[in-house]
Amino acid sequence: MKTTATKYRKNGSTNGSRIQYWIVLGVLTVSPPCFAQSAVQGVDLRYDTLLKRQDRNKTIPGNEFGDQHGIESGSLTFNVVDVDIPGNNKLAVEFRRTLVATDTLKRINDQAFAYPATRLGDWAISLPKIEGTFDAAVGWITSDSSRPSMNCSVTQRGFVEPPPGQQYPDAFRAHMFWNPPTVHYPEGGGGLLVYYSTFENMPVPSSGGPYRWVTTSHDAASCIATLKNRNISAPNGSSEQIFGRGEGYLVVRPDGTKYWFDWMALESSLPSKSTAYNTASGQIVEVPLQQATLALYPTRVEDRFGNWVTYTYSNKSNEAVKLDKIQSSDGRVIDIAYVNGYLTSVTANGRTWLYVYGTDPAISPFHPLVPLFTMPLIEVRNPDSSSWRYSGASRSPPAPTIMQPCHDLSWTQRVNPDATTVGDTDFTGYTVDSPSGARAVFRIGPVLLGRSAVIHGCYSPGASAPGQTSNQVPRHFLGGYRYALTGKKVTGLGLTPLIWKYSYQSDIGFAPMANGTTRTKVLGPDGALDTYTFGNTYAVDEGLLLSHTRAATPQAQPLQSETHTYATGAVVGGFPKLIGFFPDAYDRVPATFLRPKLSTTKVLQATQFRWAVDTTCSGRCLDALGRPTRVTRSSAPNP
Repeated sequence: MKTTATKYRKNGSTNGSRIQYWIVLGVLTVSPPCFAQSAVQGVDLRYDTLLKRQDRNKTIPGNEFGDQHGIESGSLTFNVVDVDIPGNNKLAVEFRRTLVATDTLKRINDQAFAYPATRLGDWAISLPKIEGTFDAAVGWITSDSSRPSMNCSVTQRGFVEPPPGQQYPDAFRAHMFWNPPTVHYPEGGGGLLVYYSTFENMPVPSSGGPYRWVTTSHDAASCIATLKNRNISAPNGSSEQIFGRGEGYLVVRPDGTKYWFDWMALESSLPSKSTAYNTASGQIVEVPLQQATLALYPTRVEDRFGNWVTYTYSNKSNEAVKLDKIQSSDGRVIDIAYVNGYLTSVTANGRTWLYVYGTDPAISPFHPLVPLFTMPLIEVRNPDSSSWRYSGASRSPPAPTIMQPCHDLSWTQRVNPDATTVGDTDFTGYTVDSPSGARAVFRIGPVLLGRSAVIHGCYSPGASAPGQTSNQVPRHFLGGYRYALTGKKVTGLGLTPLIWKYSYQSDIGFAPMANGTTRTKVLGPDGALDTYTFGNTYAVDEGLLLSHTRAATPQAQPLQSETHTYATGAVVGGFPKLIGFFPDAYDRVPATFLRPKLSTTKVLQATQFRWAVDTTCSGRCLDALGRPTRVTRSSAPNP
């Protein structure tokens, strides 16, 4: 869904620029031209990535402030289009920015926290991209030792595995730092790139190719031999040389639109650490590893009719993305300007959008003596002199930690406080003031979420001294605390305050526990209560919306209900269907399996309405992409 907080149908431009330093214990940890670094310690990246998929972060009514609420995960994302120029084709020429307010600050060291800075301060330029996280020492590589940097043109399934090596002892299981490439589109769609083979019988375009990667959104990707910002004269072994030596991806979407992803940028570089046993000294030693999140951005987008949009950048492969110009075949142009590397204005057809940043350093609320020199985006001035203003904390503090998740499973039975019953007097949080004078305040809080029927039990990462027992953690993500949107309040001159409240619960447990769910309650300004139920059973229905009910009040019976069934569990008519090879496919079912919807039943005003895929075909009437070829629609009185 495309969310436009301020959308102008005339040429306009935005340009902004900001310098961000973090000084920790007298050491300059980030300095231009390399942008913000942050840290992750012992974080399983797999589940976090799946929860950020666009199809698991649906929007809700009332998001005029650019906010998008992930109903299942509780995530709060701002997705704002400042400049949108219409043209003679459907290709977008726009300047869009984004902020994930439920992302947490990361640990820089034992005393300081921060988060990756961008050319837009705490916000980011929103563009299509392919993103992955790897060991910074080797970059975006495969396990093919003969051609490791050929990250796209993989010749065997096994090479999709994380690269082996002595630098990854038991101290660092690969999933602790290695996150495979995922396609992101600002307007939604995309997904994990899964290795394509004819064995899975997934259709791909008949022209172009060879196609080596596919997604559950039906994208197909072939390879681009060289990145456009590769610097062959960069010193051997430097981050610029390591990050820029790989391949790009030419992605074809279902509507025939092509994306040339061949411009590399560094999203963040995060120090992490674990422990290992040194047999020579007989001591437990610390094992450091720098995690680099890299992204490939498009230099060209072309529709099936030959219309095109190009993107011009000027960053090195080891720097934050620096977009300078967007232009199209029909003459639309957006120019972007910077000061000291930070975006300060965007201009199109003589109209200019200005970006203003805070000047005072923010003090870490966790370690008040350690300043974090951050200059957040505080204002976007439109060409008509109106503006958007932002204040408050744009990132959440580190989430609470479950110290011994496998030794005592009583934490899996904890119930989150019901945020729909919280009073309205203390309503503070990230604040957005719109050009109309309306104000929205977003309240964030920690919630415990997870999944059920998780297999394979626990393991001990790192090492412990002889005679000592190391802490065990789940082999696959079981559950944990994360920050979620718990409230939203909108006020303004002549406007009765509007308040939304959100509450979340999950069934969490190892197998044989099964058929668990995650439930989200949304209490709206009119007093109506919406309840959404998602499957969270490992490798079965995780992430699928199972039901939605709506009641006039929290105490009333539902006025309407909606339930859904999907092709999950036992294979029927070829579904659920693995779209390609991935080494840990069953841990990423939402991104690796097609699980088409089989039926929807709605009950409204004592009448039942039903939509269902016919079973008169061989198994189910579905094509190779999981689309219905024959359905039945019916209605009847509801008992």
